[in-house]
Amino acid sequence: MSKNLKNLILYSFCSSIFWAIYKVVFNLYLRNIGFENDFIGTITSIEMIGSAFLGILIGVLGDRFGKKKLLYFASYGFGLLLFLRVTFPIKTFLLTLSFFSGGFMTSRMMLLNSYIIDITDNSIRGKAFGFNFGVTMGSGLFGNFLGGFLGEFIGFKITLYISAIAYIISNILLYNIPESDKNENTKFKDIFNISDFKEDELYILKYYYIRTFMISFGAGLFVNFGNLIFKDLFDMPPTLIGISLSIAQFGAAMGSIFSPVFSKKIGPMKYVMVLSGLVVPLIISLGFVKSAYLFVILYALRFSFMNMTNPVTMTVVLSSLPKNKVTTINSFRESFNFFARSIAAIMFGLIVSLPNGYTWLFLISSIFYFFAFIVLFKLFKPIKKGKILEELYGNNS
Repeated sequence: MSKNLKNLILYSFCSSIFWAIYKVVFNLYLRNIGFENDFIGTITSIEMIGSAFLGILIGVLGDRFGKKKLLYFASYGFGLLLFLRVTFPIKTFLLTLSFFSGGFMTSRMMLLNSYIIDITDNSIRGKAFGFNFGVTMGSGLFGNFLGGFLGEFIGFKITLYISAIAYIISNILLYNIPESDKNENTKFKDIFNISDFKEDELYILKYYYIRTFMISFGAGLFVNFGNLIFKDLFDMPPTLIGISLSIAQFGAAMGSIFSPVFSKKIGPMKYVMVLSGLVVPLIISLGFVKSAYLFVILYALRFSFMNMTNPVTMTVVLSSLPKNKVTTINSFRESFNFFARSIAAIMFGLIVSLPNGYTWLFLISSIFYFFAFIVLFKLFKPIKKGKILEELYGNNS
């Protein structure tokens, strides 16, 4: 692993811990000061809209002006917004800041993924994505646990301030990362030009985006509200909520780190297909389980299985497409992702207000995951014909 990649993953790990602490507490803080599920859902929805539009703009500019420069802007901007959201918990202010925080958060993730593409080749890219994703999930494990613990014992607001300040400080680690490749002569319209894509590349891109939208809508119905779901269904205190979410993060972290090993052994396509197929019945079961302990186990398995496939799918797809368009492709993917999640976030508040609302929530989500599973067969069809699976994982099945 190169020094640049190590520095990038160190930054990703540290900043993700503090973001996870903030995230696990923020919705509980809003509930504690009197906001209801529908408003919290609206805030999340506006974050996703900001991710879809502002995030894509900042992300693609990284190709022209340099990813490190834009990472500075997005990361410090995001940290400042985390601080301001706690300081001014006023409805109109929260809604406005949500748009920008969503955009900065997403562009940060896109720039990190694109930077990994820049500094790796096919021989180590699968391992790099898997390790980075696992480290991010692992940092979420510590962050969820610490967030739940601190939120209960020192208060939500103080915990949010501590995590926001710590996040801002963690951005100092970006100084150890050199600037990426950039092309200042590229015109803005050329960034979005895909006219030179081959037929197979366009086919892969189409089904990648369709699957992204379906999974994102299904996930958006409940993933961002895990803390509220545990509170509403089982009246868990913040510490137990943090532990429950940490269990899910632990499974995803371990699975992501070892995803290159599993993919090499059984084949990346089989690996992704099996885990994606298992997710559907797990989501359905969440709508009917009454035991808190069993719910936590099933929730953790669903979270782990789905996130264990992400680094493999992303590595395979992005490596199958033109390298000079990776940031643009990833930006559009995130646009579809967060647009779907913004709609789903609004639906969350409406659905859970119905009788047996959470049962309906998980059943509707499972339908979208099922169709995403079907689309996966289409996505891998041209990829399997090529050599990229063999180059990345030494296994074409």
